Amino acid sequence: MKNQSIKKINVAGKVGYVICILLIIASIASMVCLGIGVAGAAMVSDDKLSVTVSTGIDIDSETDFFGKVRRLIKIDGVENLSDLISDGGEIITPDDSDISEISVQKKDNGGLKVNATVGEKNYSIGKILAALCVSFCYFAAITAALYMLKALMKALKDCDTPFAENVVRSMTRFAYSLIPVCVIHMLNGGFWSAVGSNSSFNMTVDLGSILLVAVVFILVVVFRYGAQLQKESDETL
Repeated sequence: MKNQSIKKINVAGKVGYVICILLIIASIASMVCLGIGVAGAAMVSDDKLSVTVSTGIDIDSETDFFGKVRRLIKIDGVENLSDLISDGGEIITPDDSDISEISVQKKDNGGLKVNATVGEKNYSIGKILAALCVSFCYFAAITAALYMLKALMKALKDCDTPFAENVVRSMTRFAYSLIPVCVIHMLNGGFWSAVGSNSSFNMTVDLGSILLVAVVFILVVVFRYGAQLQKESDETL
């Protein structure tokens, strides 16, 4: 029974080892792409380049839109929902939204035409450069953590017991490598949220990442205690 359990742990370690190698390759490829992006942004950063993005959204309904909606929604005192919109149409300006203006017009056949204009977004190349640098550091931290995880998987695929010292040592290193990943992940989100010219740095605390790190550290304590018991048992025998 014990040998069967150890074999399953060894197989899981081998599979995890291969997956870690693939993830490391993908992470390094992402770092290369980000490095090219950082180099390109650095070359044009002195030109004070800015990017402006504006988007329009058009919705056109040729069918009896109001007639279909009336089957689902009824308003007291309103016989025809199309009466809520004037013949010239309605223009709505949201107070707190990325959409700057919404134009609503009704058609003679009962159809509806909606046009929404998204306000202009200005992006500073300097802020984009800073965000790209943080993203590069983020993937570098991920790559380092994956190397630690690969070492843990290697220890598991070759171990005679999951409570061996090299397994616990590899797990401890992996747990510590997750700390910079968690911190830079939150910083990365904050830097990208501030890319817009009118945006400010807004870093949110990722409770999921913090919980993951905490769970790994708890597992380290459990395995360390198991290794101590294993050592005492071997000394007794």
